[in-house]
Amino acid sequence: MRLLLFAGFLGSGKTTLILALAGRAAAAGRRIAVVVNEVGEVGIDGEVLRMGDLEVKEITGGCICCQIGPDLVRTLHELQAGFRPDLVIVEASGIAAPPGVLGALTYFPAEKLDGIETVTVVDAARFGELYEIITPLLDSQIVAADRVAITKIDEATAEETDRTVEAVRLLAPAAPLYMVDATDEEGLAGFLDDLLPEETRA
Repeated sequence: MRLLLFAGFLGSGKTTLILALAGRAAAAGRRIAVVVNEVGEVGIDGEVLRMGDLEVKEITGGCICCQIGPDLVRTLHELQAGFRPDLVIVEASGIAAPPGVLGALTYFPAEKLDGIETVTVVDAARFGELYEIITPLLDSQIVAADRVAITKIDEATAEETDRTVEAVRLLAPAAPLYMVDATDEEGLAGFLDDLLPEETRA
């Protein structure tokens, strides 16, 4: 099974992109599982994702990048043994640092994974404001990215978008950068297609 880790601060648009991605892969007949990490006891995103008719596992009560990393490994073993998905999408909590999650995944047998990729979602409309407050967290989320999706462009000014792109390019110069606007279906489709192998596209 292949694993995609979605990182990004609260409200950046991870769940929306995951639903679109999972829907496209499921329409192509692939088995899709989504693991949602909520820091609180109630998983709001999990309820939203269940609307997509997906196999959803929730990990609550802590962050998978630190204190409950073993729960993620245990969940992946359960999925592999029971559901046997082609693709597992992990939605990290908004406060998760990808290196911590990837560190936990070293305890899952590498031969059972066809690959791991980190996608970081960045909110252009709030990036400047958030960056002043939680610089280390946002830095860690962007630096670890294999791909970066900049969202909320329709809500951001041109200056805010330019500053976000500049910061992302500086922190993750090798990562492909996608401008994902809710009103731009072509841009979204290009992003989703790049994340899915040919055989998993609808």
